[in-house]
Amino acid sequence: MSSESKTVSIIITVKNNGIDLYTTMESLKVSRTTLPYEVIIVDEGSVDGCCDFLLGYRFEKPLKRLKGTPGVPARNIGAEHATGDYLIFCGAHLYYDDGWMEALLEPLIQGEADCCSPSFIMHERSVVPKTEAVSGWLKSIRCYPAVSEERNELPWLSWECFAIRRDRFQEIGGMEDGFAGKELETAEFSLRMWLLGGTCRYVPEVSLVQVFRQNFPYDHSGERWGRDLMVLAYLHFSEPQISFCRQLAEDVFGPEGGDELVVGELTYERRQKYALCRQHDDTWFLNRFGIVFCMG
Repeated sequence: MSSESKTVSIIITVKNNGIDLYTTMESLKVSRTTLPYEVIIVDEGSVDGCCDFLLGYRFEKPLKRLKGTPGVPARNIGAEHATGDYLIFCGAHLYYDDGWMEALLEPLIQGEADCCSPSFIMHERSVVPKTEAVSGWLKSIRCYPAVSEERNELPWLSWECFAIRRDRFQEIGGMEDGFAGKELETAEFSLRMWLLGGTCRYVPEVSLVQVFRQNFPYDHSGERWGRDLMVLAYLHFSEPQISFCRQLAEDVFGPEGGDELVVGELTYERRQKYALCRQHDDTWFLNRFGIVFCMG
């Protein structure tokens, strides 16, 4: 890593995460790094008291707690208050090793990629959130990492952890609104990065441990993906791919699962804006990563 001083903002979004946030912060506290960093926690309306411990929490690095705003992506709120040169967006289910931050940011600092995500180890005693069995191209998002063998390129960043320069995040427009869950919100960001000429890199030498616990009240946002899928499709896909997404959402949620009329109106202006800035189209992206649209 360059000897030039770099600063980092770690942004953690939470909603009813129980003890997860505490254990994540404890792991972060003891992991060693040479980089100056701050932690920004954005609470998206938790009612289980998962952030209460922060009032008297001893943490040697700068720590900010922010309240989420309905209709505004929580990660954008965190980024607005960030002072670091680099942003690392994290979920509240992670355990960190020494030096993870330096290794994850290395491709960004060297100018080899615009975004990076690490590898993950699923804890054997973890409880995986219940989700529908999804077939077709959506598997390429859920089967992380769907890596390109040649250059460790990722079509889809991990919603649990990805890093980017702060100025690049602002340049590309941050996270899009209109998403209920982080999974497809992150997928849209990844796709947009590629279409606008950027790159996303997999960093397998960084392995973070994930532990999913069953928390109450249970956050169902990740399971309401029908509308999220249509938002992504209307923002970036051509009509054949939109039709596939429509059918996929209807198969799981019924004819109104994607709320398509509203989605079309919501995304129209932004779709036109991104189309003017594109360096690649969706067919280029799908071919590059061998993603096939099919229902089986």
